[in-house]
Amino acid sequence: MSEDSQRQETSRSWWQHLWVWLLGLVAAIVSGIVVAWVTGFFEPDPPSPPRLTDTRYVHPSSSDGELQSPYRKAKTFKAGECPNRSLLSSAPDALRCHVEHTIHDPCWVNAGTAVCLAAPWDHNATVIQQATVTAGPPPTQNLRAAPWALEIRDPSSGSTLQCAGLPGAQDTAAGRRINWDCNDEDDQPAGSGLGSPVRSDEKPWTVLYNPEGSSEVRRADVLTVWY
Repeated sequence: MSEDSQRQETSRSWWQHLWVWLLGLVAAIVSGIVVAWVTGFFEPDPPSPPRLTDTRYVHPSSSDGELQSPYRKAKTFKAGECPNRSLLSSAPDALRCHVEHTIHDPCWVNAGTAVCLAAPWDHNATVIQQATVTAGPPPTQNLRAAPWALEIRDPSSGSTLQCAGLPGAQDTAAGRRINWDCNDEDDQPAGSGLGSPVRSDEKPWTVLYNPEGSSEVRRADVLTVWY
């Protein structure tokens, strides 16, 4: 074999050894990744714990009776009377007002002007310009266990539901009073909230939830409560 042929043969052998080494290295890396995945090295991070329940009180108007953002006037009445404390909101200054044979609850009166809301997330306020307050003083203790409104997580889909309080006598489900009507993100009926929330300082509150058209009752995390 000539000297040139020997050099070519040596070069070819060197490249073959290099390719074999590279293929072995790639195979080792792939094998390591597979083993790490199987043993859980690349397991996804555990989901973050749900945030604690946010407790809020609504103050739709300032001390001089002016609406505060984000609330806006939707209806205005010249005069009305507020003879009772609110049956829905536990805020000590929340009232139940009458105007033109219609009851509005809850309402807040500042500087003689009442601002009434259908739900805390509904920014369209009813304003009574001359509201006469004849309700007695607020109770020294809050006797209402159920909040005015809730924002909960649907235990089946994980979506957020808004649940508005229901006044007066209501039906029951699973032996519990139906206290809230819940709507989905499209404002369509989704179910009902029952009883009173189970409170906690270390994890989200929970409440019994009955989906629309179902007899099933499950516990749902409470994201936000309004009083």
